[in-house]
Amino acid sequence: MKKLLITAASVTVLSAAPVLAATPEFSAVDANGNGTISYEELVVMMPDTSKDQFASADADGSGELSMEEYKAATKS
Repeated sequence: MKKLLITAASVTVLSAAPVLAATPEFSAVDANGNGTISYEELVVMMPDTSKDQFASADADGSGELSMEEYKAATKS
């Protein structure tokens, strides 16, 4: 049982590492440099992001992510 728990914990940690490493800096995603990230800009850097995920992260409903919204959505 102990071996199973250790294995499960190791798999969980190792599977989370690529996600954390793959989160680009805000400025790298904000391709046009206007201080916000559109869905189109985001999917270039993070192609697995759905429109629903983007909308959930867009707390103020502006259609773009501010730096604060992006950081909140990408923190672990």
